[in-house]
Amino acid sequence: MNKDIRLAISFKGHRKRKKLERMLGSGATGYLIDLWITVAQGNPKGVLHNWDEEDIACSGGWEGDPTVFVNALTTCGFIKNNGLDCFEIHDWEDHQGYVSKSEERSEQAKKAAETRWKKKIREG
Repeated sequence: MNKDIRLAISFKGHRKRKKLERMLGSGATGYLIDLWITVAQGNPKGVLHNWDEEDIACSGGWEGDPTVFVNALTTCGFIKNNGLDCFEIHDWEDHQGYVSKSEERSEQAKKAAETRWKKKIREG
């Protein structure tokens, strides 16, 4: 499981962030970051299969109308509907490349450990 996410220093003054805060208030960045953290923990590819607006709002900690939250995130370009009735985080792999490759890294680590173990048994 992922233990962190990446946040570019350019995010501090980014127009999308400023736009989101104008739409939802000064705490909007916190809701967005909480959403990103939740996605990193359980959906490392950034695709929110079977998530509805309520799921997205809850994951971000947004207590208002879920539609308002999702519409703001969509309008600002932080999430999108991928056309398959599924939301995804916009450009997740570009911004969270380490997170998005976590499943592959885990599989490689398991194979490497298995190879080392088999070698140790043969030599043992």
